Formats: sequence, structure tokens, C-alpha cells
Amino acid sequence: MFNRPAKGEFSGWSALNLGLGSWSWSGLLPYFKKSETYKPPRPEDVFPLASTTRRRAFQRRQNTTDVADAFYTAADSALGPTALDVDDLLAAASDGSDTVSKRDDAYHGSSGPVHASHNEWYSDLAHPYILSMNSLGVATNFNPDSGDNVGIYNCPASVDRDAGVRSYAAPAYYAPNAAKTNFLVLTGAQATKINWKSSDVDGLAVAESVSFVVNGVSYTAPASKEVILSGGVFNTPQLLELSGVGNPSIINPLGITTKINLPGVGENLQDHAMIPLSFTIKSDYLTWDELRNNATFAAEAAAQYAATKNGILASNIGVLSFFPLQSFLSTSKILSIVKTLVSDLCSSTNSMSPLQIAQSVLQLAWLWNHSIPQVEVVMIPGFNPTGTVTAPSAGTNYMILSAALQHPFSRGTVHISSTDPLTKPTIDPKYLSNAFDKTVLLEAVKYIRNTIATTAPISNFIATFNDPPASSTTDADYEAYMKVALESLKHPVGTAALAPKELGGVVSQQLLVHGSKNVRVVDASVFPMHISAHAQSTTYAIGEKAADIIKAAW
Repeated sequence: MFNRPAKGEFSGWSALNLGLGSWSWSGLLPYFKKSETYKPPRPEDVFPLASTTRRRAFQRRQNTTDVADAFYTAADSALGPTALDVDDLLAAASDGSDTVSKRDDAYHGSSGPVHASHNEWYSDLAHPYILSMNSLGVATNFNPDSGDNVGIYNCPASVDRDAGVRSYAAPAYYAPNAAKTNFLVLTGAQATKINWKSSDVDGLAVAESVSFVVNGVSYTAPASKEVILSGGVFNTPQLLELSGVGNPSIINPLGITTKINLPGVGENLQDHAMIPLSFTIKSDYLTWDELRNNATFAAEAAAQYAATKNGILASNIGVLSFFPLQSFLSTSKILSIVKTLVSDLCSSTNSMSPLQIAQSVLQLAWLWNHSIPQVEVVMIPGFNPTGTVTAPSAGTNYMILSAALQHPFSRGTVHISSTDPLTKPTIDPKYLSNAFDKTVLLEAVKYIRNTIATTAPISNFIATFNDPPASSTTDADYEAYMKVALESLKHPVGTAALAPKELGGVVSQQLLVHGSKNVRVVDASVFPMHISAHAQSTTYAIGEKAADIIKAAW
């Protein structure tokens, strides 16, 4: 998926960094465009019948932020020693737009390395599902990449549609540069340590080389200017801690001398926790399952792809919905949930980092900002393993509707437990450890089962409630199912957060590791807060922005 979040979320990023470094929507949009070659959907593939109602219950707008005042007061006191102000955070959290316009290529690139495009094959479920969501007030969004991403939309994917293949970093960035004499990619190599000069410069640690191992043999690569760390959300904090950068209470007991005292390393792990629900579909309708159920159809699809690089074998998940709590919960229910959340936050403020306090201010305010989605529903037109059903039945068609939490209050960690660089770090995602996250995801599961799946016309296509089964009807039933069905949407972020050091951040607005002169992090670990989008396109945008930052520095 190659989609983008709400622009107000980047206002939050910018606010955490005091407006420095241009990490707002306007500061990142040029890099979204620079990274992509976008191919719009064909006219016949534009989603049908946009609802004239923007979002369900939006006419009930009212100021219900009073319930959060107790935490805002506590946060104001806790953030007093920092440069952040709660009022500034709340102003950033209110940024956004309710407008919807037609898809506008002013938001898209036309000559970037990564190809982004749309399906040219859709299952028989797409149209009725869209109509059902429209009837529930989830409007079709024709311009989701504009910074207003609320609604149901035709999601672009990183696919070169003309070639019928995935577009990703290797063909997009590596291949065009592979012949350069100053560019070398070693596969199968594992970075093991950043080595530091014996003397600091201007009070900052200076990296002089990086050690790595290939096929059991150790090597060292000198750093003539700087080290760019792109190990990802799990490997980046691991390498920093192995190199003496992190929390002394974690690395010193392992015998690692602290080079830079940076407690935020490996903290702030956030992910999109997801619960998939399975439905069997009546046999008359075409889904991906036909490839498994019908050998003749599969052969014809293979011949079509070989000849045209298109068809069902070139299709991917394309129907996504993003919406705020107000789209599926009553105001009284939201107030009840938020009151419990505020009580929990107030009671734990003393144990939270300044970064987590500031994030919580933003996230609380986002709950009332109808332009900031809190839940995603992913529609998969075919079988996918779920909580208790791990294999398809012969001759059966399926639809999967998955609820994914977009802005968890839960925070996980990634830390080393060994000095062996080939030992994986310990990852604790702490999914749903905050009661708010569990409650909202439970309500989203109920919304899928009890409302979406029972709303025509998509309800007419459903044969049975498959997983959880139709016998599951109570909150206790759904909670039991969630325990076995919960999975990651595979969007972990945040373990080397872009934020001031005094808040608990790891990298500066220039992506330099705090306390270092020449070590930069460029990957999804720098996300200071999660976004209401799949992480791919934002990570590419960060990479493109980092390239300009690095070139300007040298």
C-alpha cells in the first residue's frame, strides 16, 4: 500500500520539534512527490457513488474536549521544564481540513523512482462493499493523498502497472545507481558496531568507522564524513545500543560502556494492531479464491498476465477505509471511553517520558478532530488466515474485513539482551496494554460484525460469519477472539524518535543522533508518532528529505 496520512498528523510531528526542520505536511509533500511516479486510476476504476454526507454524525459536532482538561493540566506541569507548551500542541492537533475534492495530480509525482498505481481488476465484492460503507456515512474520498484521508478510497500500491511488477527500493534506487564507483551494496552483511574516535569534537561523539560481518568474517568500513544508519525499527536501536548509545541502565549491565547517554533509544515502539474477521461469500461471486477453486480460471489468469502483465494476478488489496471514532461510536460512548483514558493518563503521568506526555496531549486532541482517522478497515477479497481459521475450505469464497488501530496509546520497546550482534534484540510491542486501545479495537470489531456486515448490499453477498463464528455475539466472545486473532499490520515505527533530547527523542530535526556529530538515522524508526496510513510512502519521503539534508550539510 502506498498511501499517505492526514496532514494534521505531520503538524503533530512538527509541534514536537518546535516547528524546526520542516517536518509538517508542507515540508514533506515535496518529498512524497519526489519519490514517486504516480499513475492515476482509469476512469472506469474510480470508485462509484460518493456519498453526499461527508461523515456519519458529523452534524453532531460539539466541543467535548473538557473531559481531557485534567490530563492537559497535568501535562502542562510535566512539560514545564521543556520548550513545549500544551496550547501549542493543541493548536497543532486541530490542524486539518474536512474538504474533499477530486483527485488532483498536484499532490503526486510524475518522475520519481517508485511507481504508484491502482488496480485494473476488482473483485465482485468491491462495488457492493463501497456502497454499504457509503450508506453508513463513510464517504468515497477521491483525493486521499491530499492530506485529507478520511473515507473509503481506492488505495494506490507500489506497483509498476505497465510492467505488472512490484516497485521497490532495489529496482527504483539501487539498479539505476549500481554502476557508480562510489556505491557498493553488500548483501548478507550485518553491521555490528559503530566505532568512535577517542576524542569528541565540540562535545559531540564522532564516528570513525562501522564494523560488520559477512559469512563469519569481520570487516571495518571507515567513515570519511558520516554514518547513515538505516537498519529499520528493530535493527537501528540494536546497533545504537551495541555501540554504546542508549540507556546506561540497559547497556552497562551487559558490559557496554556508555558513549552517549540517550534513554529514548529503543523506546516509543508503536504499531498498528489489527483484528481480522472472516466471512464466507456466496459461490456466485468472483474473489481471489477463484484462483484456488478453479484450475481453468487460474490457467486463463496466468495466460492473461503473461500476455498483458495485468488481470487478477496483478491485483492487490485496494479498498481501504479510514475514519474517526465519531463515524461508528456515539458521543456518549466516546466520552465514557475517554474519561477512563484520561484517568489512566493522569495516574501514570509521573512514569511517562516528556515525549509520551506530549504525544498523549496530541492524541487526546486528535480524538475530537474529525480529520484524523483512528481506525482503518481493510477489505481483502479472498481467504486470509484469521484467529481460528488458518486454512481455506475447498470450493469456498471469502472476504476478510480487518480493523486496525491507527493511534495506539500503548508503547512498546526494542532492546538488546546480549552483546552478540547476531542475536536478535528483544521486542515487546505491548499491544493493547493501554485499556483505551483494547476498547476501541473491540468496538471496531463489533462495528464490522454487527453493522458493516449486515448492511446491504454487501450483506447480500455474505453466506456465513466464519471467524469468529455466528455464535460469537457478546463482548466476552469478541475479546476472547481478539486474544487469538490479534496481529501486526506490519507497520512498526518510532524506536529512534525524531524529537528533542530533553523530551526523550533520539534524533534531531536534521536526523542526527543526539550527542553525535556525524551519525544520522534514516528509516521508519524516526517516526515520532504513528500515522493513519501504511508506512511505506512516508518512509520513502523521509529518505528523500534526508538526502537533501545530507547534501546541504556537505
